[in-house]
Amino acid sequence: LDPTLSADGTWSGIMQAGTAGTTLAFGDLVYLQTSDSRWELADADADSTSGAVMLGMCVLAAAADGDPTNILLYGKIRADAAFPALTIGAPAYVGTTPGDIQTAQPSGTDDVIRIVGHAITADVLLFAPDASYMTHT
Repeated sequence: LDPTLSADGTWSGIMQAGTAGTTLAFGDLVYLQTSDSRWELADADADSTSGAVMLGMCVLAAAADGDPTNILLYGKIRADAAFPALTIGAPAYVGTTPGDIQTAQPSGTDDVIRIVGHAITADVLLFAPDASYMTHT
């Protein structure tokens, strides 16, 4: 892994080429929709998009459904515009806004609580999604 990500829109890690299932921007949190093998926006409000699914981070924007994209499966990513201010060492979670991460655990009824990584700096996330998750009741 690159020891420093000195600019916005940079990443280092394990990447997979794929197909977008919707418009995707750099830094969007996505999941692999198994029915069509396309990457869609993850959302903590729905177990089917954030629970027992494969997660990734978009590192090649896609303008529309069916466009090619690249997805970071594990590694470091800096997405200043997409990410909230991160707290060094603290976890980041699947967000309740589609495609977003957030620094606070989702707390709504039936929200999925799943850690997607930990902050290395205020701008850089070590993306390493945990396979385990809980549903808030």
